[in-house]
Amino acid sequence: MVVLSAPMFGDKHLIGVLFVVILFILFGSILKILKYSNKRRIIFVFMIIFYVLEIAKMSYLMYPDGSYPIYQLPFHLCSLPLYLYPIMYFFDKSKFVENYIKPTAYSLVLIAGVVALALPTNILGNAISWFPLKDNILPIISFIYHGFMIFSSVYLLKSKYYKFNIHDYPKTMAIAISFAVIAMIANKLLDKDFMLLNRGSGSPLMFIIETSRPLYIIAMIGGFSILTGTVFLVTELLINRLKVKAVFSKSM
Repeated sequence: MVVLSAPMFGDKHLIGVLFVVILFILFGSILKILKYSNKRRIIFVFMIIFYVLEIAKMSYLMYPDGSYPIYQLPFHLCSLPLYLYPIMYFFDKSKFVENYIKPTAYSLVLIAGVVALALPTNILGNAISWFPLKDNILPIISFIYHGFMIFSSVYLLKSKYYKFNIHDYPKTMAIAISFAVIAMIANKLLDKDFMLLNRGSGSPLMFIIETSRPLYIIAMIGGFSILTGTVFLVTELLINRLKVKAVFSKSM
């Protein structure tokens, strides 16, 4: 686990977020220029990008001695795209994908990406600034990866590849809780901190562990349940507002 030394909302943090914003403005512009209308093909592109970044991260971590860092097994919340995008691509006609995977890929992946960039306690790295770049390989990969999580989620909604339905919230939570259970089993077997559900390294709720670990786990899952619900409510409000605006424009 990478320990934070650079301050949150300091120069490094803000420059990193600005870099991600500029990168995805450019990426979105490229998609418009190429006039990519094949949504399934773009899902494939996102899938490849997530895997390339994951392989790049693992290659860098394994380079010194060739050993696999067990704590980097894909049981973290931010590992979800590695599962969800292949499922969406290869089983795109499935009702399970439509009802469960797409809403999860929109809401939960969006939340994980936003939280990681807003509170980058585990991805900002040890160096105080972005230079020299060789000391920031992992933070660079992480910022791009989590930025793509946000961008891909927004794309799912904006392109209508995912047809938003506020009633998809419990389906999303079913997937989230199932993944959390898998992470907790892995934590128990390997004594790691997947999804921050064991030691809570970098979690803003880590202080609860001193009182009760089960209470901490409940608080973490409850917190993400609230965040996920907020995403669904805000999205519903925005979509309804756009519908009202469209009707008003036509009546003018």
